[in-house]
Amino acid sequence: MELLAQATDMVPLAKGIALGFGVMGPAIAIGLIGAAFMNGVSRNPESARFLGQILVFVSLAELFGLIAFASIFIIS
Repeated sequence: MELLAQATDMVPLAKGIALGFGVMGPAIAIGLIGAAFMNGVSRNPESARFLGQILVFVSLAELFGLIAFASIFIIS
């Protein structure tokens, strides 16, 4: 009985850790995507017209962060 009480106290900690690690990956991915785009534009300025496609990749990376955020509501 006491073990169950201790386990329920750890749920907020588990949610915080899951969210922290869950959004760390997309943050790194968005930084790398932005750095690669800026590197490409600095080498070839005409490639700046591909910004729309880069934003699609950024949104795909951000989707994983939103999934990690939604998963903290599933942890009971």
